[in-house]
Amino acid sequence: MEDQPEKLTILLAEDDFAIRDIISTMCELWNFNVLPFKDGHLLSEYLSDDNPVTPLPDVALLDIRMPGPWGHELGAKIRQHPRLRNMGIILMTAYELAGKDEEAYIEHAGADRLIYKPLPAMDELLEVVQDVLAARGANGNGHAS
Repeated sequence: MEDQPEKLTILLAEDDFAIRDIISTMCELWNFNVLPFKDGHLLSEYLSDDNPVTPLPDVALLDIRMPGPWGHELGAKIRQHPRLRNMGIILMTAYELAGKDEEAYIEHAGADRLIYKPLPAMDELLEVVQDVLAARGANGNGHAS
């Protein structure tokens, strides 16, 4: 039996149910696994485990402003995590940020990208995720390509 390529896993932290549902549906259509979190508290709890349940996420989509720790703070926590520190991080926000503020959020989180809501079209969002994975040299679950 041939080995099936491992599905990509997206970690999604978004407090808006509709946006979380839309992104989860997109991920299902792309045949990705989704680890959804409705706020920063729940994601922070997940990140406090040095050996989280598998599959390990390949890319995190983090809303900047949500209850609990904000996305850039959680991104920084991901960068310190022993098993998750190399995953791609994409910050999301509906708020317009000045250039230096945008840079500060990205730098604090160790993020690869920042995107604005409303979210890009489905194919464009997929391209962003694939670009982040390619830049990190991964093809799924942290394995180098």
